[in-house]
Amino acid sequence: MFAKLRRLFLHQATNFGSAPVQNSLGTARDGDPQVPSKKRRSWRRLAIRAGLALLLLISVGAVGLHLSLRASLPQLDGSLAVRGITDTVELTRDFNGNPTVEAQSYVDLAFGVGFAHAQDRLFQMDALRRVSSGRLSELFGEPAFPVDRHHRKHRFQQVAKQVVERASDETKQLLNSYTAGVNAAIANMQAAPFEYLVLNAVPEPWQNEDCVYVLLTMFCDVQDEDGARERNFGKLHESVPEEVFQFFVRTGSSWDAAIDESSIPPPPIPPASVWTLRDQNAADSNGGNVETTGKISPDWVPEGKGASNNWAVSGELTETGHAMLASDMHLRLGVPCIWYRIAMNWVDDSGATRRLVGFTLPGIPHAVEGSNGSIAWGLTNSQCDSGDIVELKMDERSADSYVTPDGPRQLERFTEQISIGGSRTRSIDYEWSIWGPVVENRDGRRFVHRWTGHDPEAVNFDAFDLAHANTAEEALLVANRMGVPPLNFVVADSQGSIGWTLAGLLPRRAAPASQIPVDWSEGNLAWDGYMRPEEYPRILNPNGGRIWTANSRVVGGEMLVPLGDGGYLPGARASQIRDRLSEKERFTEADMLAIQLDDEARFLQRWQQLLLRVLDAKPDTTSSALREFVDNWGGHASVDSVGYRIVREFRVQVIDYLFGLTASHVGLGSSKSRVEQGAFQAKTGVTGGMPLAFEDVTWELLKAQPENFLPPAFQTWDDFLGAMVVATENYLSSEAPTSTKSLSNASWGAVNTSAIDHPMSANLPFLSSFLNMPKTPLPGDDFMPRVQSINYGSSQRMVVTPGYEEQGIYHQPGGPSGNPYSPFYRAGFEDWTSGEASPLLPGKAVHRLTLNPKEANRLSD
Repeated sequence: MFAKLRRLFLHQATNFGSAPVQNSLGTARDGDPQVPSKKRRSWRRLAIRAGLALLLLISVGAVGLHLSLRASLPQLDGSLAVRGITDTVELTRDFNGNPTVEAQSYVDLAFGVGFAHAQDRLFQMDALRRVSSGRLSELFGEPAFPVDRHHRKHRFQQVAKQVVERASDETKQLLNSYTAGVNAAIANMQAAPFEYLVLNAVPEPWQNEDCVYVLLTMFCDVQDEDGARERNFGKLHESVPEEVFQFFVRTGSSWDAAIDESSIPPPPIPPASVWTLRDQNAADSNGGNVETTGKISPDWVPEGKGASNNWAVSGELTETGHAMLASDMHLRLGVPCIWYRIAMNWVDDSGATRRLVGFTLPGIPHAVEGSNGSIAWGLTNSQCDSGDIVELKMDERSADSYVTPDGPRQLERFTEQISIGGSRTRSIDYEWSIWGPVVENRDGRRFVHRWTGHDPEAVNFDAFDLAHANTAEEALLVANRMGVPPLNFVVADSQGSIGWTLAGLLPRRAAPASQIPVDWSEGNLAWDGYMRPEEYPRILNPNGGRIWTANSRVVGGEMLVPLGDGGYLPGARASQIRDRLSEKERFTEADMLAIQLDDEARFLQRWQQLLLRVLDAKPDTTSSALREFVDNWGGHASVDSVGYRIVREFRVQVIDYLFGLTASHVGLGSSKSRVEQGAFQAKTGVTGGMPLAFEDVTWELLKAQPENFLPPAFQTWDDFLGAMVVATENYLSSEAPTSTKSLSNASWGAVNTSAIDHPMSANLPFLSSFLNMPKTPLPGDDFMPRVQSINYGSSQRMVVTPGYEEQGIYHQPGGPSGNPYSPFYRAGFEDWTSGEASPLLPGKAVHRLTLNPKEANRLSD
């Protein structure tokens, strides 16, 4: 989601401050011997004038940008009279700009949150609502059209309207108040955020449906809205024997660290009598050529969508007797940062003052994670299966009719009008079935996606109720009815209890979830509504007093059945977190932060040992320096470690050669492959980022070394591994300066340097240092608690004990303000990079803005 927005903004920003220059001399070029010297001098004068004119235009653009940035800084002090509140709302900010909203009611609090969001992040909110609603092209023009075309098929505009209509009166009141706060902030702006100047646009008023669009954008960001995983698995299932399919597509991994200590045995390696790679000609699998295809960016995205960590320990393991929670969500990083940290104080219906501190997503009124003094909660992507691909059984009597349990139905066709930059409109036709949109039409076969994100019943704002929950058990029940994408929900409370369950509505299936497309024409596999809270799997106060999740399988057995498998990640992070939690019997907030910053490379230890064995067996094929670096690698993803990067690259070379482009989601490479085509891909013909169980499959093959899985370009597995070592050194040496070609330059920090950029900066390089976060070498990597790449990693870190929020810790890679002229633009970035503990609660107020209700508003009430 955020990467798409960045690319679109880059394209649009290209034309900022420049204008085409017409050549009045036709096609004649300076320096052409056929052009008379007088004309050449005229051309030079014209070129100079054109250059000066261009410089003037750029200068005018820069001045305009400067004035826009200055004028769009929000009012931080004084008072404003606004409509939409019944009593005074105070908005204060500390020395880092961290906001606190104080209100006399929860409804007025929502107004203050909306006001603060719009003051600091209006353009971000606008972009987020336009993703799922399919209206980015109105701002970004033609480059955004593919994104809009993709999202319009889901009919989210209808979903948003129905969600608002179905909402309870209390929820509507809160949405109305939030929306009024956003629009009050817009009305009181001296100038719109500078992005609107670049795009020649003006902000539109906020509407309640826009809050739903932002929530639906989150659905799309962390889930597979088109069911690509099951569709790709379907292609694979049609290409290989069942035993081979089960070998590559498995639930869980050898690294799993389920809370209930369950395990799932791996399927056996298929024998040569079932399937082999060896009937493939060597030329079809790179011809034995293991040279790399070019320099690969380390700009990787881990398996799945939106990785994260969270865990909790019970009050028996803390000094206070209150339970403690830690959470860090891993997402793409940009400027401004994704989340908006805020403290909220209000008076509840009993007259008591309540406080909630945590972070929000601009455009959504309630806290995503936080602590209300009684409970603290955190989220990770569950990777459970919340959608099914249905292959329509077409009615032979009609080309547009398909079979349903109630008889044949006509496919519904609808047309969406997409506005391109406000200048023209493009019409796109879609097909819709009773189970959802047609997401693929292949060889006359239609596939539709039945998904919770299409259903207004599965989208809501019940997360508001977490602000009022008092115990872990209450919070678990709230989580089960929240209308969010299915997420692991971990809670800790002030009474010492901890718990886990799934947040978000889960379908009640007639049969276990399928990994491949299914036929629902008989009605025996269709959904029967959604599970009730009492049907959800949950764990409350487990033995040992510890709970953890990290996007891998959390439970097994009967509890796993309703969850299915939406692409569980290898449990390397989960097992490392579990082990760290087992090392101590008492925990402080600092102990929790240390686990979040843990960059020990346990996942790669066996790869380091394998690499050493290969080097010992083939000592003359590589340099002695490589052997020394690997032997003294340090075992951590530290910025100065060359050995770590060598081991990491060796793993990538092995997996990429085996699987090629199919391995684009192994978490250790870019979307490009080190080789043209992997052996498995060459054999099956199946391409694309298919999330197979690469790590376990590869390691089982390396241990057993079955001949039928050996890439045909090699005679033995030892030959294959030796070639991968050579390819590793060649690749890393090629990155060194031409004058040295020394591996000593290939440290992990040399490539894992932060690139957390504002989307305008690439096309306005003279402003890059002004717009971007500083470039900093960073420790950490995938498959360890400290997930980190150049622009992917911990979008926030939170450690909190409910009732002791003043001891809490919070990090995010940037400040609350999205305005580069604000002193709060980079606030907190250094603490995030260094891991220095910074407080969860805002500090002493240095700015205070009072929002007073207008008299007309009082009378209308």
